[in-house]
Amino acid sequence: MSINFPPQDYLNATTHYGDPKTGCESDEIQVQIQGVQGDFCTPPCSLLKPCPSDVPSGVTAKPMCALQSTSGGKYCALICSPGNDAQCGTNASCKAISGVGICTYDD
Repeated sequence: MSINFPPQDYLNATTHYGDPKTGCESDEIQVQIQGVQGDFCTPPCSLLKPCPSDVPSGVTAKPMCALQSTSGGKYCALICSPGNDAQCGTNASCKAISGVGICTYDD
């Protein structure tokens, strides 16, 4: 899996895992996963640094340390059930990848 890191905008983010169009938190990066439509904001994670649990309003998908970049960095993602877009909140949908789902914004 390849993760792209587009240019950053830090605007009015109030929770983690938001829509990059409205800005990411200061500890997040904007992520696009190769082969998956959409993008999202996400913080780094590790065994000693779990994923933050503050999700946007209406989101029921669970934050998990589920992504790894080609350089070895680990990042959080909102894990959902493919096809159940309601778990991802406003303007986002659940995209199937490697047998699980990840919430991304479709702007």
